[in-house]
Amino acid sequence: MHEFLADLWLLILAFELLLYAVLDGMDLGVGVWTLFDKNEDHISTAITLIGPFWDANETWLIMAGGILFGAFPAVYAIGANALYIPIMILIFGLIFRAVSIELREHSQNKRLWDILFGVGSLAAIFGQGFAVGGLFGGIKIGPNGFAGSPWSFLTPFSFILSIGFLFGYMMMGASYVAMKTDGEIQKSNYSRTIVSAVLSTVLTVTALILLHFLNLPEMKFWFSRPDEYILTVLYLFAAFSIVMIILNAYKKKAKLPYLWTLILVVDVFAAGVVEIFPYIVPPNIKAVDVASPTESLIAMLIGIGMFIPIIIAYNLYIKKYFRGKVSKAGKYGE
Repeated sequence: MHEFLADLWLLILAFELLLYAVLDGMDLGVGVWTLFDKNEDHISTAITLIGPFWDANETWLIMAGGILFGAFPAVYAIGANALYIPIMILIFGLIFRAVSIELREHSQNKRLWDILFGVGSLAAIFGQGFAVGGLFGGIKIGPNGFAGSPWSFLTPFSFILSIGFLFGYMMMGASYVAMKTDGEIQKSNYSRTIVSAVLSTVLTVTALILLHFLNLPEMKFWFSRPDEYILTVLYLFAAFSIVMIILNAYKKKAKLPYLWTLILVVDVFAAGVVEIFPYIVPPNIKAVDVASPTESLIAMLIGIGMFIPIIIAYNLYIKKYFRGKVSKAGKYGE
């Protein structure tokens, strides 16, 4: 029973992080593109698009932290030490984004806040990439907990993963804006979607080549059965998804580029779960070894289980209420 609950909470934690990546990834991608766009009408339109969603999306990240603290307190303690710097980069990036998007509307120098919004988005993306890369790269654990350096997360793999996050979120942001707009801004975001997809392809090929030289500790699981078959299917489908993104963006299909981008994110995320499950800190610590007592895990199912459907329903309602295209730039929050 305890092992089942521990693995279940590991999957719930993964689900929370997936929802955050799918929902907030679009906002982060829009933010990065503001660094390359000096057209204030385009930027205002993009910010109008994400205005109803961006702050609610981060609820999933907060809930994931709460799940980690309640279900796997030892991992929470180890991660707070091992990944302190990337976590702080992520937090400060989110703070910069929040301040910039709120103050931009009241400023005469909007470009300054556009840049800060983009820099904050970049920081949040790289904070995520470094944190996940540091986790996948292996955390050094001694008798008293974390035994590595605060900078242990800085590895070639974490840099590759961070750039992968960057291109993926930029693709999500561009394809979403293309789906929700018309005219010149839509055309430019179709082009951005294609550029992001091509860069993602180049990065993926480069990463697959480099992985053979990095010798990550958990790679022994990747090439064992049945994981190797599952991962092969998932990565082949990821390649197909990228082709569909480029093809549909080139043909200027309104919804399909964004839809295929979401499918790609879910597919790659599923591959990541397959690569580490049932380990919560690969390659040594299984979820069952560091999970809270059975009673606590059951109590969390009752408590948090009540809120997850509510938050999902709220997100679906907001998406439905603000469906349709934006024809012109409005004030933030409209």
